[in-house]
Amino acid sequence: MYDTTTDQPVRSNVTVFILSGFIQGLACRLALEYWPRSNQFQTALLPAAIIGIVIFCFILQMSVSEQRRHGSLPAALGIGGLFALLALWYILQLPDTTTHPNSWKGVVTVSSILGGTLLLYSMLPFVQSWPDREHGRYRYTDLFRHSWDNFFVLLVAVLLTGAYWLLIVLWVMLFKMVGITLFNDIFFNATFAWLSLPVVFALGIRIGLTHDRIITALRRIVLSLCGWLMPLLALITLLFGASLPFTGLRPVWNTGYSTPILLCLIGANIVLLNGIFQDGGNQVRYPAPLLRLIEMAMLLMPVFALLGAYSTWLRINQYGLSPKRIYLVLLLGIACSYSFAYAFAVFRRNKPWMGAIRPANTAIALLVCLCIILVHSPLINPVAISTRYQLHRLFSGRIKPEKFDFGALKFQFGIPGEKALQKLADLPADTPLLKKIAGQLAAVNRADNYYSWKEQQRKNQHFVPPKITLLGDDNISLQGLAGAIEQEQCQTQPCVLYPVDLDQDNQKELILVDTTNYLHQMVLFARDDNGNWRKQGVLGGSTYSEKQKELVEQLKTVKARPVPARYQSLQLGKTVYHFVPERLTETVTTNRKK
Repeated sequence: MYDTTTDQPVRSNVTVFILSGFIQGLACRLALEYWPRSNQFQTALLPAAIIGIVIFCFILQMSVSEQRRHGSLPAALGIGGLFALLALWYILQLPDTTTHPNSWKGVVTVSSILGGTLLLYSMLPFVQSWPDREHGRYRYTDLFRHSWDNFFVLLVAVLLTGAYWLLIVLWVMLFKMVGITLFNDIFFNATFAWLSLPVVFALGIRIGLTHDRIITALRRIVLSLCGWLMPLLALITLLFGASLPFTGLRPVWNTGYSTPILLCLIGANIVLLNGIFQDGGNQVRYPAPLLRLIEMAMLLMPVFALLGAYSTWLRINQYGLSPKRIYLVLLLGIACSYSFAYAFAVFRRNKPWMGAIRPANTAIALLVCLCIILVHSPLINPVAISTRYQLHRLFSGRIKPEKFDFGALKFQFGIPGEKALQKLADLPADTPLLKKIAGQLAAVNRADNYYSWKEQQRKNQHFVPPKITLLGDDNISLQGLAGAIEQEQCQTQPCVLYPVDLDQDNQKELILVDTTNYLHQMVLFARDDNGNWRKQGVLGGSTYSEKQKELVEQLKTVKARPVPARYQSLQLGKTVYHFVPERLTETVTTNRKK
């Protein structure tokens, strides 16, 4: 990058990038080769150390240079150690999912990846701007420039890495085409990929850092786009705000996803406004009416943030805390911070225009980093907090036991949820609460996943027998069939059942045709080994409601008969391969008749 004091390109030693990239790849490759599996702590410690090494090298690549070595190494060590500790905590809190699926693992994984990426991206400009501080304070110009330029530098690294690997693939395929497989064995193996790709990515970072003019040009293009889009977004914001008094807030609450949409609106305003404000050194070249339009949009942002907060509070008050709602509360807190700070900047009326957002952006960026660290550490454990809150609602009587979501404890709240279920099961036998929830605990232990638990709960609490019309005069027992039919099916109009023996075992199966759905398939039910009706699959493809009614009329007038498959299935060992025709069976049958 260009040094802001000399306006000369900063030269970086290429050896630093090659060596750091090689260390990143070597560490990952050795970890995969010698992964410990005997001890849980060692299993967690190794990947945490690898992440620390990778982050340490990445910070060096993005910040070290021949002119600016002071401060880069300690900062890289500190941030690498921080990420190693966060990764260690992330791995240790993952539940054992070998016995049943627990979606908390997916939630914490997504949260850790997105949060870690945002944390690293937010901290990097502060490390890069450290040498250029004035009187111990960061210059907003440096923070702004690095925060935007880093995106394009990393984009250059990604493009170089992708182009490099495409050339490697071309190399291998060319020689493989003439019968030489040596390069296939050399390049298409894990060791070569792990050792070479990080080095190429590091060199891509160096290319981006040493071509500041190109990066600056890309930044200016994007900022120019922000200048064109900001008035349109301000108009959208004002029109939406003006429509709320006429439409009311009920349509907003009824969507079920109002808060994420409002957060997207606030986030778009934040990004585009910073795109036109930039570092505050240049005058914003908008006519006065457009400036007033943007200012009014900024004044509406606190309203939208509070609407999102109120919507989330309604959900928490009704259903209690969950890890996702805790993440949402943190996002809303950050959105409120930006919204009120930007609205305050409108009232300040100081120069430059909206100049008060500079200290606010710096402070809120550090606040974001702190929130990410806390929420991914033992200090604020969303799943543990949610579990304690849900148990408090149950013990305090705020929620009836029959409406309590025991499935969330088992399938969504990880290790704390499983411990909470065990705590409930260990209550004294004469406890009134245990007598009320014993059946629920037994049911959730039998469930295979969260959705099967919820489906069983819906059937038990709101079971409405399906409406059924049986064709023919067969004396076939339908006992237990209602529990096998989906809860939403056969409620408004009767479904048609047609008995037929399709597997020639002298026991008839049932074909269900649901004409109430616009697009549906015929469903086949058969008895299992215990004599219970179970859904086996579907017959044919999806058909429209008109075609389904035609099928019902045919079943009433024409006797259906089983037709053996043209091609039998093929069994190899314990695996059976079933033939699937390319054309519809109906078309094939019609052609045969002709």
